[in-house]
Amino acid sequence: MRGINPAYLGKLEDSQKAFVLSGPGKFFADTFLFMPAEHGYVIGPTGSGKTNKLHNLANWLRHTEVIFWISASKDRDILPLFFMGLPVNIIYPKYSGVEITGFPGVVAYSPVNDPSDIFYAIKPDHINILEVRNAFWHEDNLLDFMIQFFHELSEGCRRETLPRIAPPDCHQRGSKISMFLDESQWLIPGLKVTNNPKRVKAREEIADCATQIRTYGWRLIPSSQGFTNVAPIIRENMPAVFLCVNAQVDDVPALRKHCEPHPAIGWKPTSRYKRNEYKFVNRFGVASPNDRPLPVPLYPKKQGDKEIMAGMNIKYARRYHDQPPEESEPEEECFPELGRFSAMAIPPEKSEVQTISRFGQVITDGY
Repeated sequence: MRGINPAYLGKLEDSQKAFVLSGPGKFFADTFLFMPAEHGYVIGPTGSGKTNKLHNLANWLRHTEVIFWISASKDRDILPLFFMGLPVNIIYPKYSGVEITGFPGVVAYSPVNDPSDIFYAIKPDHINILEVRNAFWHEDNLLDFMIQFFHELSEGCRRETLPRIAPPDCHQRGSKISMFLDESQWLIPGLKVTNNPKRVKAREEIADCATQIRTYGWRLIPSSQGFTNVAPIIRENMPAVFLCVNAQVDDVPALRKHCEPHPAIGWKPTSRYKRNEYKFVNRFGVASPNDRPLPVPLYPKKQGDKEIMAGMNIKYARRYHDQPPEESEPEEECFPELGRFSAMAIPPEKSEVQTISRFGQVITDGY
């Protein structure tokens, strides 16, 4: 095992420092945290605490990587991210909107017009949250937006044309991004979840993306209610797995033995885990400790932060990216068939307006 840089230890919270210096913590750091762009997969049914496990991973990875959280837009799931010691940058499609109320700090808001703009909106020294799920009126338009985003991500990684995004203290080539996708079924569902052609296309595009982005320093960490709830090729590229309470994986023997271990070996099955417990299994099917899960703190950790979060709220504007306001439409659309004569057209606000006075005279009001 490698040693741990004292400069890295100096960034950690006291509880994190104590854990990473223990046997299970060193195993977790060496086989996940310090593994370049190692994808991870958080599995557990509804109520198993998957989102809190993602918060815990974000709190670990924020010290060495840029956090990019694709929100599921549910149950105030992003609010604990405001209490991790970094400013928050909310990225949302233009014409839609989201507002965080009740937070005493500063929140950055970054509207984007196209999926390619997202790469330039990410702030390296922030926790970046993409609020896109409530930004579209039509689900097909939402899926098209995300398909284009992942397509440009994979193509940009392959061609090395993406802007470099890395923490300010990182001097290595490429990016260091942790991309979280909470409740991933809404975007990359497995075959048992849906056969909708548009969602199938999104699944295929993101699956292809997952196989390419590691070489550029991006890691993908989705969560889902079941192991087969995402496409097989995505599961195959999620080597590190985080098992929550009642998680069941029958398809992979290396994971099945952790979920339903043989009674003779004395391991604790996932059916007996608590909601705040999980087991980390690395790409070789090994856990530390093997026989029991580990606890995860509830975020935010501090009581004062919990009281502040209780008074916070998320307000989504009832505006949509695929339904822009009338004033945003370009004026040239008023003259679609004028061709080379369009320059001769008088814009509506410059045209003469005739009104009738009360004396019956025609009055021309123009410029």
